[in-house]
Amino acid sequence: MALPENAAARFAAGALLPFRAARLLLDRRELWPLALAPVALTFLGFVGGLACSGPLSGWLLRLAWIEPPGWLAALWWLTRAALFLALLYAFAVAVPIALSAPFADRLSAKVEALELGAADEGGLGRMAKEATVGVWHAVARVTLLLVGYVLLAPALLVPGAWPILAFLWTATWAAFEWLDLPMARHLHGFSDVRGALRSVRPLGLGFGAVLGALFLVPLANLVVIPLGAVAGTLLYCDLVRDGRVARAGAPPYAPPVSGSSPPPKPPGIPNK
Repeated sequence: MALPENAAARFAAGALLPFRAARLLLDRRELWPLALAPVALTFLGFVGGLACSGPLSGWLLRLAWIEPPGWLAALWWLTRAALFLALLYAFAVAVPIALSAPFADRLSAKVEALELGAADEGGLGRMAKEATVGVWHAVARVTLLLVGYVLLAPALLVPGAWPILAFLWTATWAAFEWLDLPMARHLHGFSDVRGALRSVRPLGLGFGAVLGALFLVPLANLVVIPLGAVAGTLLYCDLVRDGRVARAGAPPYAPPVSGSSPPPKPPGIPNK
């Protein structure tokens, strides 16, 4: 899909990415086995999160803000609800993401091959390097999510501020998380991922916001990981086609030649 030029269209294109991913998964049943493992892990994390997030959210909030009397109590409970959802997100998404990283990576690789064709695997040495980078990035991304929530903790002192900031952080992190999945496989660094997202902003915000909202929908939250993995890969493929990201193990993407079409733009972001 061609990347739009104006900000509003880019935000809409990002919001559509999870739905493009859902359509692809429905059309390609051979991808289902790789998608089911993260779903099962998310279900287990979700059940555990429901059991732990209620009492834990109350305990954490009372460390910063004692439940007030009167109408301020409504803001206190709203903040506790947002904290509950953040903890539940950590249990049901962050932890399963780390555990299901091998399945998500293979799912991403298969989607990339469908979209752009197979890339050169580069032998055992490259495979080992990809695996090392992939594991390191997965652990670092999950740690980043949790650290972000900790850094936002002072916002609990401002009634109503924490839910908004936590959702914006989650949306920003989700876009980075799922675009980094295919880019890490091609040995791109975190700076490359940030640069790619900056080049098409606010597309990442639309993408992450929809994934965050899907988490709040019963049953839809179980498919956030496979949807994110596929959607992030579709975005990566769009960036490769647009010449904004280089694809390791393959020449620069060249669209089909038709008449006097101009040559493809050179990659804007080098490999690491």
